[in-house]
Amino acid sequence: MSKIIDFIKANLIVVVSAVMILVFIPTGYFFANGWNNKVHDAANAAYTKEKRALTSKGSITYSLLAVLEGEEDLSESRAPNTAVTRFYQARKAEREEQVQEVVERGTAFNQGDHIELVVGILPKAQDDRTQKRLGREMAEAIAGTEANPSVYQRKLQRLNAGSPPKADTLAATLSDVKNEQQKIFENSNADGKMTAAQTELLEDKLISHRLGEYIGRSKALTFYCSTDAFVNGDAKPMTTGRSSFGAVSKDGFSVIPSEVPPLSTIDEAVVFNWLWDFWVISDVLDAAAMANTSAQSGAMAIPSASVKSIESIRVSQIKKVDAEEPSDDASGGGRFRSGSGGSSKKDDDDKQVTFTGRTGGESNSAFDLRTIEVVVVASSQDLPRFIDAIGKTNYMTVTDVDLEQVDVWSDLEQGYYYGNDHVVRARISIESVWLRSWMTPIMPDPIKLALGVPVIAEIPEGADD
Repeated sequence: MSKIIDFIKANLIVVVSAVMILVFIPTGYFFANGWNNKVHDAANAAYTKEKRALTSKGSITYSLLAVLEGEEDLSESRAPNTAVTRFYQARKAEREEQVQEVVERGTAFNQGDHIELVVGILPKAQDDRTQKRLGREMAEAIAGTEANPSVYQRKLQRLNAGSPPKADTLAATLSDVKNEQQKIFENSNADGKMTAAQTELLEDKLISHRLGEYIGRSKALTFYCSTDAFVNGDAKPMTTGRSSFGAVSKDGFSVIPSEVPPLSTIDEAVVFNWLWDFWVISDVLDAAAMANTSAQSGAMAIPSASVKSIESIRVSQIKKVDAEEPSDDASGGGRFRSGSGGSSKKDDDDKQVTFTGRTGGESNSAFDLRTIEVVVVASSQDLPRFIDAIGKTNYMTVTDVDLEQVDVWSDLEQGYYYGNDHVVRARISIESVWLRSWMTPIMPDPIKLALGVPVIAEIPEGADD
């Protein structure tokens, strides 16, 4: 034992080194193995991340959305390819061009020939003096003057529409015929008096002449219609007039002022109201003219036409809300609210909601709605021609049709001759769409507020100074 101790003392460094080697071999193995696992995991994670990045960059998704009816969306994932990329770029450009063309054609179709009757007052005149001057000019265009008929009257004239013979004019004509024929009969008799047979013959002659005047007038017109038919207001028909459908309710009013209103009541909102009403009514009149047009002979006369008479056209009212100055009609100042008319309802947010799925009164809407109720006497067989023409004239959708019988003899007594066709009286509800893309630039702020169009506040001059 002493020899071993002496050996260790003599070789202490060697012995200590040997012991440390024996101890560090398993310890080093343990720590080295743990370090190796960490390095392995880190390297594996880096590899996986790099592989994922390389894989994602090695495949892209090409896609094209369908644009036209009958087309399908196109989508595929594949490695980047110059030829494929160029193909999709070209097709995308083509579809964007198609979309732009559709938008332009759709806007042009909606706008049609609807132009401003007086330029410079919408959306806001440059000053009060200009506003009053142009406001009066617009009022005279709508109401008409002795020198210039109303734009509504001129529209009817262009479409060859009008009224039956005037009662006073016809009465004067029949009186002349009666006096002339009576003298002939009296001069032919020795006693200078008409016989009972001659009196009966004269009555028949007057009836025949009167009917001839009615028939002659009907053959000279495309359809019956007068400016009295154009009404703005809610649809609440009464039982007066030739038709319970076409009567004017107590809260409705003519779109044509009986005279030029005071200049103080004519602002830009009123002018826009007048203009928009005219556009809406013009579309309905154009649809009737289209329905009464034959490809072979052109415009047809009433006896052979589809639409015999337009008794009323009622457009939904742009109602004022929170008015600054109280007024009973739409000729004053203040804010407005779009009326929904008879074919739509209001939800809790006071937005227009119709069963067509279209809504109005929203800030993000691309269009606004006006509802129309038109009452016509039409050929029962050809009424679908008018309904079809409504959709072809503008973005108008027929939402309801109600029919009633027509007392043709009663109407004939008032001068309305419809020919030999079987006729019905139809009340037709229409939903009319107006795109904001071309309407908004001429909208006054009160109208924008009514329709939910965002109003951009003007920055006063010198505000940046």
